[in-house]
Amino acid sequence: MTGVTSDITKRKNYETQKDDFLSIASHELKTPINSLKASIQLLESLKNKPTHEKIPKLIKQSSKSIEKLTFLVDDLLNLNPLSGGKMELVKTEFTVAAMLNSCCEAIRLSGSHHVTIKGDIDVSVVADEDSINQVVVNILNNAVKYASQSKEICLNIEKYDQYIKIAQDFVDGIDEEVQPYLFEIYFRANQEEKHYSGLGLGLYISAEIISRHGGEIGVTIKKGNGSTFWFTLPL
Repeated sequence: MTGVTSDITKRKNYETQKDDFLSIASHELKTPINSLKASIQLLESLKNKPTHEKIPKLIKQSSKSIEKLTFLVDDLLNLNPLSGGKMELVKTEFTVAAMLNSCCEAIRLSGSHHVTIKGDIDVSVVADEDSINQVVVNILNNAVKYASQSKEICLNIEKYDQYIKIAQDFVDGIDEEVQPYLFEIYFRANQEEKHYSGLGLGLYISAEIISRHGGEIGVTIKKGNGSTFWFTLPL
């Protein structure tokens, strides 16, 4: 009887998380859509004034809204094949450092953070480069979002006998009590204390991708000195 009660409780908790996710998803999708709509309406009103000073700002705001909307939709689209176990990996050989550099390009161009890549920069792996790229981008986005007071992003590549390890240090620490849930579907750290955008799918999707590659993903908490997100890929 105890086992049945436990299963029911877990199911109820899952349904609650799912309902919360749908509410969050609705809000998160509406925000960039409403912003984009407002920008386009203002641009429409200025169509006969092509040199108006507000136009560049409105175009920039529209671009940001589209970028955010694309990111959210991509997460939703990626969730379905992962949940159904239908994700297909197209593996090729690539240099890890080159892939990391590509992932960091947008952050470098924005000038918001200084990005460094160190360690075994010549190592190559055979993996699905696009999906590993997505994992790195998810981790970088978390670095920018949750450790906003730090302007340094450092990715470290370590080569071992049978696998490589890629790690990203966070200045902000992750609470130990939430550590076991970070890679669960619909979970968002700090969602009660701070208002962060996103659907809470990034780390779950990343964990599924790494698992399908035969690797591991995790976070190491350094008490009083931030946290390190890391993942491994077999050689």
